[in-house]
Formats: sequence, C-alpha cells, structure tokens
Amino acid sequence: MDKTMLRGKKEVLRISWITALCLMGDSMLYIVLPLHWKEAGLDSLVQVGLLLSVNRLVRLPLNPVVSRIYRHISLRQGMLAAVVLAILTTASYGFIHTFPLWVAARCVWGLAWSFLRLGAYYAILELCGDRNEGRLFGLYNGHYRLGSLVGMLLGGTVAEVLGLRAVAWLLSAAAVCGVPFLLRGLRIDDAQKKSVRQAESSVPIPQQRSGGAAFLTVLKTKDVPWLLAAALGSAMIYEGMLTSTLSNYAETRQASITVLGFTLGGAFIAGGLQALRWGWGPFLSPFIGGLSDRQSSKARLLTGTMGIAAALLILFPLPLPTWGWMAAAVALLMTSTCTTTLMDALAGSVSGTLSMHNRRTVMTAYSVTLDIGAALGPAVSFWVVQHAGYSAVYWGAAVMWFGLCCYFFVAKPFAKQ
Repeated sequence: MDKTMLRGKKEVLRISWITALCLMGDSMLYIVLPLHWKEAGLDSLVQVGLLLSVNRLVRLPLNPVVSRIYRHISLRQGMLAAVVLAILTTASYGFIHTFPLWVAARCVWGLAWSFLRLGAYYAILELCGDRNEGRLFGLYNGHYRLGSLVGMLLGGTVAEVLGLRAVAWLLSAAAVCGVPFLLRGLRIDDAQKKSVRQAESSVPIPQQRSGGAAFLTVLKTKDVPWLLAAALGSAMIYEGMLTSTLSNYAETRQASITVLGFTLGGAFIAGGLQALRWGWGPFLSPFIGGLSDRQSSKARLLTGTMGIAAALLILFPLPLPTWGWMAAAVALLMTSTCTTTLMDALAGSVSGTLSMHNRRTVMTAYSVTLDIGAALGPAVSFWVVQHAGYSAVYWGAAVMWFGLCCYFFVAKPFAKQ
C-alpha cells in the first residue's frame, strides 16, 4: 500500500508540473495583455476582456466532448495532445496581430485546458486508494498553480523590457524544454486505460450509457446535486467574483502601504496577495487534503471553511485600516485554497461508489459547473458593483455561502463522505 501511495504521489506531481508549464502562457496574458494590447494588435480594452474570458466560455461545450474523447484514448495521450496545443497557442501569442486570430488561439487554449484538467481528474480517480483522494487533489491543486505564479511574474517583468512577443516565445520554449522529461516518466497510460475498460465491463449495461443518459444517471445519485451547487457557488465567489474584483476594490478603497519609503498602491497589493495565494498552495493544499482524509467527514471541514469565509466576506468591505483589510484578504484567500481542495476531494469521494465511467461523468459535470461559475462570477459581480456597489457584492456572496453552510450543517447531505 505504501508503494502504491508513493507512486500515486509521484504521478500526481508529474501531472501538476506538466499543467503548470502549460499554464504559464495563459497566466502571463492576465498581466501583459491589459498593458500591451496595442502591441498585440487589439483595438480596445473591451477586446482584452473578451479574450481573457472566451477560453472559459468555450470549455462549457468542450468538456463533455473531451470526456468522450478520453473514452477512446489513454490519459497519457490526452495529456500529450494538451501539451502540444498549449505550446502552440503560447508561441502564437508572439506573432498574431488580429482580434479574430486571438479569439481562435484562446479557444484552442480552452480545448487544451479541458484535456489537462479532465485528464488530471481522471488520473487522480485512478490513483486514489483508501481515503487518500484529499492528499492527491491537494498535491495537484497546490503545485499546478505555480505555473500561474511564474507566468505572471515573468510576464510582468520581461514584457516591460522585451515586449509581449519575447515573453510568449520564452514561456513556450520553457514548456518545450520541460514537458518531455515529465511526460516520459508518466505511467498513467494504456495500462490504466485497460483497467478502466475491465472495470466498466464488470458493471451492468445501464450504468455505461453515455451522453445525456449518463449525466441524468449520476445527477440522480445521492449528494451529486448538492456537490454541483457547492461547486457553482465556490467558483462564482472565488474564481469569479474575488479574483476579478480584488484589484479594482483595492484601488477604490485607496489601499496603500509604505515599505522602505516607497508607497505601494492597491494594484501592487492585489497582485502580491494573489502571488501569496499561489505561493502557499504547495504547502497548504496537501495539508488540508491530508487532514480531510484523516477526518470522518470531509463535509464537516468544508462546512466550517464556508462559515469562516462567509464571516470574512461580511468583514471585507467594512472601513478597516489597510493592514486589517489585508489580513482579512489573506484569510479569505486561504479559505479559497482550502475550499478548492476540499471540493475536489469531496467530488472524488462522492463518486467513489460508482463505476469508473460514471465517476468520470461526475467529474466532467463538476468541471463544467466550475467553469460556469467562473464565467458568471465576473459578469454578475461587476453588474452588481455598477448598480449597488462593492459592499453588495461581498455581502451577497456571504449570504449565499452562509445559506449553503447552514443547509450542509443541518441536512448533512455528505454525512458519509
């Protein structure tokens, strides 16, 4: 068992590092494109906003398609396809100069990300042993976001000196150099695919239905609807609302700190907070995942985290001193890291009694729900900001989160998880 768990850890780390290398180019754009949009051949910041969201929107129809493709190819082949697409799109950012080509490149990246994330989810389902899904999902979540950290840091520094084209080619070259060594050692391949087919052949035919029938089957499974509801709320609040409004709100409240005589503004503070969030990921995510594996109920930890997050969201827009507000922001971002890992682990645990095909269907539905939440979050948040202000955004999110927390505490939908 120890050797199996060690092998699972090594495989998940390889997958997370592959994902990190592929993610650098996408994350770089969030820093560079709003500043160098004229160099990219764009006409306005509106086009920048569309380009930074289109890759999420395109994943909504693509995730089910990629899930079906994975039924006919190995996980290793899917990862290889994702790597090729990611490298090509990152390199293309250095020479495309028209908005339609940018849209096409971002759509291709959306396809690559679907292969990467679903492949990672399916691989972790394969590698999960007796209550160790929390630690494996924690390892994955904690390490792959290092790609975002590196991409943003390099993007913000190199692009100022050499421009968008140079940093895009630099990051694509880094992926070309690093990924082959990781792929060569990856063992989630045809042997795993064979075990999946054997497992699926042992279950009754009705459970192997595909498409909408399979989705309806798992949707009727106990706890799955509430899992998807929590996933939607988590993605809307953290990946959508908090990520998109943090820098704007920091500027609005005129947050600033003075370090060694230099005054650092809200944008710098927000960027530093996001970097801090990804920096503690490799340590906090596996710890929370391992803690959830040792608890009798993952849902209990999730409910407690949701309650703390709701309280922090109420506190967040109050007229606090800058250092107090920053402390609240750090704590809130820590609940984001914890919630992401706990949600992934709970998704793996909820689907644990199903056939491998239906477990994959649950994870596909879960992934689609996360993308819907991440896509809706910014649009809903800025609409509310425009009509009611930032306090309404954060307090509305607190009410939604607190409502789910109360339901989970009273009804205990994941009592056995």
